[in-house]
Amino acid sequence: MNAMKRGIVLFLLAALTLSSCGPYSYTLTMEMRQPSKSGLDLDRKSFAVACLNDGDAADSAFIMSVSEGFARSLEEEYFAGEPVIGIYTIGKTPGADYSSRDSVMNVLLDTGSDVVFIFDSPDLEKATLSAPQAVAKPVVRDSAYLVEASVPFSLRLYVYDSMNPDDKVLVYTGKSVAKPVAYTDGFQPDSVVLARAMASLSAPGLETGEISGGPFLPQWQAESFSFTYYDSEPWIEAVIAAHEYRWSDAIGQWIKLSDTGNMQRRSCAAYNLALTFHILDQQQIAKEWLDVSDSTYPLHLSYDLRKKIEAKLKK
Repeated sequence: MNAMKRGIVLFLLAALTLSSCGPYSYTLTMEMRQPSKSGLDLDRKSFAVACLNDGDAADSAFIMSVSEGFARSLEEEYFAGEPVIGIYTIGKTPGADYSSRDSVMNVLLDTGSDVVFIFDSPDLEKATLSAPQAVAKPVVRDSAYLVEASVPFSLRLYVYDSMNPDDKVLVYTGKSVAKPVAYTDGFQPDSVVLARAMASLSAPGLETGEISGGPFLPQWQAESFSFTYYDSEPWIEAVIAAHEYRWSDAIGQWIKLSDTGNMQRRSCAAYNLALTFHILDQQQIAKEWLDVSDSTYPLHLSYDLRKKIEAKLKK
């Protein structure tokens, strides 16, 4: 936070303290991570992505690219872009049911992950070619024209979250059209151009995978949290630290402030610690600090916070 914004926060807090002797309440509004559109809460879990190889070169190349794009979209959101999601290829056995719990459980155990996503081999339909489009400045002779292929396809994705109380395999399906491109000199037969286009399925595969990851990305929702404080510098500094998301500083300050013989102040500091650990999704520690607050000097803010903590602990 720059000096001007920090000054504004200090001014507002100081102005509030003129109205009474405390404790006071400071409301912080921030975006909080919510479960994905799929209904799965995937935060703080490990993932693995697998794809089934049916032996067809085009199918295998496409679904591998889909898996890579899918993993990349999840890594971007859950792991700050770090390449931590393993991608596995599984030889497909004809007639096997890969949507069964036993099948996905075997993959889950092999990967050692909390959640496994399995892409079935794709169903690529007959491709069609567009009319050749002249390239303005071809690099070589056989790239004088560009042709776009249209390849309709359908996908099936099996998802199993070992920490989901429902304990079932979720199945997702989708259809779209891949648009790989190929270059030609304008005289090559369609069969050659089509083969070139089919060998370029990786780019639309990556894009398809990134789109497929959308339903599993977290949603964000604005929530408001009320911290308590008193009209003294240590309390105000702790609230400013929370306002700036410097949670370690705020926690350290409130732990010091909880060491007091004043029961009301001790309770307020413990409540703030409970609220902070709830925001950081450390619900068991949050509950322990809220127990301290309630047993010391019950606050009216405690009831709603306890409901939120207990709801998180049940997941």
